[in-house]
Amino acid sequence: MSQPGRRRGPSKGDRREQAILATARELLARKPLAEITIDELAAGAEISRSSFYFYFDSKLAVVVALLHGLTGELMAGSGPWLDGTGPDEDALRRSLTGLAELWRSHGRLLAGALAAAPGCPPIAAWRAGLRDAHVSRLAARIERDRAAGLAPGGPEPAVLAGMIDDLRTATFAGPGEISDRLVGDLVTVELRMLYGDRPEPGDLPKQRSDG
Repeated sequence: MSQPGRRRGPSKGDRREQAILATARELLARKPLAEITIDELAAGAEISRSSFYFYFDSKLAVVVALLHGLTGELMAGSGPWLDGTGPDEDALRRSLTGLAELWRSHGRLLAGALAAAPGCPPIAAWRAGLRDAHVSRLAARIERDRAAGLAPGGPEPAVLAGMIDDLRTATFAGPGEISDRLVGDLVTVELRMLYGDRPEPGDLPKQRSDG
């Protein structure tokens, strides 16, 4: 009998489910989702193919579980930027740098999910929920900045926020390398979309000295 107040460890079923997910992540780091088989997932978790179906009814269900597991990570580093005000370049850069790291680690899974979303309701629902969460918080930030006179007027906040979200997705899911320079370019473009053209430090006029 377990002691009162003592948390039970993960069950055998929990461990097997996590083993399937871990196997899927490891396989996705090496090859496309379409090439991964249920037999491989079962073997990696050290269970039979028939046992696999006790935990997931399809390979798609594994992918959806992985995506939901990433949701918190995809939003975690954005708080200081989304909850702040003004053209805080450092906060935006930290947010985008964290997002870039996730794409470097899980790009095959994320890109495959985005490609499959139009014809796959479970993945489409995941993508829509993630996008709506980011767009709503960014739109609220845009409204705050405009009300405080920190940002110029322009498209409706939700429309502009949606454009920025789509830009990020297209950039990270693109064929090019996710480099630090790419992150820097995104920072520049997003700040200009939100605040208009701002002079670069080297472009500021020098102060005249009266001495």
